[in-house]
Amino acid sequence: MDKLSRIVVLALVSLTGVGGVVQPVAAEEGKSFFTARRSLGLLFLGGSAALVKQGFDFNSEADELYARYQAATDEENASDLYTKTNNKDVKSQVSWALATAFAVSGVRLIWQGGDASARDYRSAEGARSTPRFALEPQLDIRRIGLVVKRSF
Repeated sequence: MDKLSRIVVLALVSLTGVGGVVQPVAAEEGKSFFTARRSLGLLFLGGSAALVKQGFDFNSEADELYARYQAATDEENASDLYTKTNNKDVKSQVSWALATAFAVSGVRLIWQGGDASARDYRSAEGARSTPRFALEPQLDIRRIGLVVKRSF
């Protein structure tokens, strides 16, 4: 298992374990800055930093392999080095893309870290009187489709 796979597995295990470690948001309502959402956001930012570092490591390995590729005299060895260089370069780019996604999610969770009721824009009365639309699958013997339903 390479380093990136270990980081992704560790991040997923950490994310699934957060539910057992932190208290529900409603229980933390007035206590402190660190709600469950904000704690999860910090975890995402930490994962993002780890992925950025891993991306730079992959990038430097790709640079070293590319220098060896340019100096190679054997055609078979050069082809192998070029494949490895391309592999490391792709891994670095994927690491940076995941780091960006983790960072955006982390910042959003930290920014919206309060309790859920504070961000409820509709009252209970307004929510009942507002019509809602839903897409439901429709399966028939001869056709498959989606039905748009409106509830009042």
